[in-house]
Amino acid sequence: MSEITIVATLTIKSDFQAPLLEALKKIVDSSRAEEGCYQYDLHQDNRNPMVYVFIERWASQEALDLHNQSEHFTSFAQFTKGKVESLVINLMHKVH
Repeated sequence: MSEITIVATLTIKSDFQAPLLEALKKIVDSSRAEEGCYQYDLHQDNRNPMVYVFIERWASQEALDLHNQSEHFTSFAQFTKGKVESLVINLMHKVH
């Protein structure tokens, strides 16, 4: 088993900031409760309040796969459709 880090940068459309922020907070709380989740934090860019960054750490690819298939994650993904300008997901591993 090898730990996986995700850095996901989400730029939301300004018309949807309030409802999306609530959804972002809910996905953090639900994800933190999952087995294999070591870290699931949400950050907001200091210069552009429409940019949010998730920093996630998972015990394994299997834990990440289960997260991606979870009801709360799939519902969140559906909810964000049409409300996001861009999404960049970086799958990483710790070097040092």
